[in-house]
Amino acid sequence: MADIYKVNSSNIVGGPGRLVWAPHGTPAPTKISDVMDMAFPYDLKGPWKDLGATSEGIEISRGFEEEEFEVDQYKGPVDTEITRWTHTLSTQLAENTLENRQLALIGGPIIETPPVLGTATKLTSAIVEGATVLSLAGTADFKEGGWAKIGNQIVKVSKISGSSLYLSDPVKEAAAADVDVFPVTELGTKRIGYGTADVVPFIMLALISQKKDGSLYMAIFRKCKVSGDEKTQTFSKDKRLLPLGLQAFPEDGVPIEENVYYELEEVR
Repeated sequence: MADIYKVNSSNIVGGPGRLVWAPHGTPAPTKISDVMDMAFPYDLKGPWKDLGATSEGIEISRGFEEEEFEVDQYKGPVDTEITRWTHTLSTQLAENTLENRQLALIGGPIIETPPVLGTATKLTSAIVEGATVLSLAGTADFKEGGWAKIGNQIVKVSKISGSSLYLSDPVKEAAAADVDVFPVTELGTKRIGYGTADVVPFIMLALISQKKDGSLYMAIFRKCKVSGDEKTQTFSKDKRLLPLGLQAFPEDGVPIEENVYYELEEVR
């Protein structure tokens, strides 16, 4: 028996999204490559910033309220009129960084304090990117389980054997012999405060998703604010998620058909 159903499975889509943001006033992108490099490692263009991994999906909601219109001649409404549009976006941020908390919880400025360093010693042999062993002129001031600074990177020391430091994580940059390596006696800090702010800043938001054929979809929300819903974080044995809810608003000077958000979708 012939199949009466017309199904195009390529139109059935799913998958996670990449949530990124930029300050309000950033020029609205006209193509996906305005936001993200189109080749590996798919870095963002400035001033866009990643919000990282999410949990339980990213939800977009669009709806409206309406009033009924009645006339004397009918016992019931003859039409409706839209009185209010609402646009919201919500998710749970899995990357609980200070920068993400600053955005989601309306935090103050981030103030950085540099680490406290001990007396430097020299590398006795060059290292390549990815190295996990440092050969030094001396290791007396370093501690197992402590930290060392080489270049712009601070690395954790897992073991000390003779004149060698064994690292928990590989170094990210190569270094020549005679480069200074510092013991870190106290890590630096980042400080942020949360108070009774008068103003919630606007931001621009983009949601990028990849379809199963590899092509990309992107939604751009022109003007968003973090909503006032309570953001509860639970300190427990489970992973601590950071709730993020936003409301989108119409942008001035943009055609009414797309003044809240618009979509870009790659086609073949």
